[in-house]
Amino acid sequence: MMDSLPIPWNRYGIIAELACRLKGASPQFGKTALQKSVYLLQALYGVDCGYDFSLYAYGPFCSDLLGDLDTTGTLGGVQVHALGWGLDGYQIEPGPRSDAIREKAKAFLDNGTVQDSLTRLREDFGRFPAKDLELRSTIVYADRDLGRNGDQPSRDELARTVQQIKPRFSPKSIDAAIAELEGKGFLSFGG
Repeated sequence: MMDSLPIPWNRYGIIAELACRLKGASPQFGKTALQKSVYLLQALYGVDCGYDFSLYAYGPFCSDLLGDLDTTGTLGGVQVHALGWGLDGYQIEPGPRSDAIREKAKAFLDNGTVQDSLTRLREDFGRFPAKDLELRSTIVYADRDLGRNGDQPSRDELARTVQQIKPRFSPKSIDAAIAELEGKGFLSFGG
C-alpha cells in the first residue's frame, strides 16, 4: 500500500542537492535563496522540478516548494535553522539523511542535463545573497511574463516593469542586473 503513494522524491532530492551544492558558495542559503534558485533552475536552465511559481513580495514564489522544504527537513534531508538574534532569515544545510534523500532521486539528479544545470546555477548565481537573487529572479520572471503574448519587451519596458514591481531597488541596480543577465543570454527582450 505505501509503495503506491506518489512521493515526490525528485523534489525532495533537488532541495537536498541544492543545500549540498550551495553550502559554502552562498552567503546565506535560506528560504528565499531556495525559492529563487529553484525558479532560476527551471526558468533559465530548463530543469523541470515540478513547481509553478507566481510573483510574490520577494519575487517568484511557490508555496509547494516551501511545503516540500518542510517535508525534506522532517525526513532529515536538510536542516533549517532560524538565524539568531538581530539576524533575519534562515540557513538551510544538508541534513543527516541528505545522501539517502538524494539517492531516492538518483535517476533525476544524475541526469547529465540536470547535473550541468546545477553546476551552471552555482557558478552563475551561487555567490549572490537573497536580495540579489530576488532582483535577478524578478527580472527573469518579468521578462518571461512580458513575452507571454508572443511579443518581446524592450529593455526599457523590462526595466520600467521591474522598477514598478521592485521600487526598493534603484534604477541603476536594476539596469546593472539586466545587463548582467542579458550578457549571459538569459533574457528575451527585443532591444
